[in-house]
Amino acid sequence: MLFWRVSDLVKKNLLTMDILEGIERSDGCPLCYLWAKSEERLLRHLLTNEVVMDPDFRKKVTAAKGFCNRHMHLLYRTAYSGHTENGRGYARYMQGVVEKIVEQIAPLTADLEGIELADSKIFFLKRKQKLSLLDNKIKHAIRGQKPCPACESLWSLDRIHLHTLVQMLEDKEFRKEFKSSRGLCLPHFLSAMQMLNRAKFENPLIVARTLIETEIKSLKLVGSYLSEFVRKSSWNFRKEPAGPEINANHMALILLAGTEGLYQVHKKDIFEETTGS
Repeated sequence: MLFWRVSDLVKKNLLTMDILEGIERSDGCPLCYLWAKSEERLLRHLLTNEVVMDPDFRKKVTAAKGFCNRHMHLLYRTAYSGHTENGRGYARYMQGVVEKIVEQIAPLTADLEGIELADSKIFFLKRKQKLSLLDNKIKHAIRGQKPCPACESLWSLDRIHLHTLVQMLEDKEFRKEFKSSRGLCLPHFLSAMQMLNRAKFENPLIVARTLIETEIKSLKLVGSYLSEFVRKSSWNFRKEPAGPEINANHMALILLAGTEGLYQVHKKDIFEETTGS
């Protein structure tokens, strides 16, 4: 097993063991495997009494106006999956969010007084200004001032896993094992290359070559499967027995986009926060 072959070649700790597990058990990107596993574990953890009753964390949830769309729905499903109490923790989070939004939106009706019925040009301009101001205040009330707490936690843990993997790739024997894997999804591949550029490593060029060569191999493999899938889908070859190309679309999805929910929500929140859009 890969897990035991490599564990003697790199320093054994919880982080390297996670990476090795991801390489052994995933059918694609090991970091996506760890992201999905961490997400499931995190959602259950967020519904434990220890976290729900933590006033500082509840303030964080309220400041973010809850969670992103994905994690609002996933947390709800987790709350009623039988692994936690019957939605009490979810209700506590949402109670704080709803109360805060009401607190911020309720006073806005007063801003409309005196301009609702006015019809002169001056009042028309004032109405436009008021509506623009209302729009900004409502965005501020609904969107929150912080990123989704779940996305933020997953992002931080992903940075740790990514750094650990890149460090492990400085080991010659581990590089051999990594080259025999399917490599990383493109989002994680890009993140790994960016980390090589920003952080200090002993052999960044060797690691970069390993990452690029492994990625090219994976892209070519998926490309060949897609071509074969398209060929066998045509009328003339429809009776040929299916091979590994049967999973070509799923392989392309995971390789090009990564696991569902990866990075997208967190980056969207950060973009909105920094641009004020």
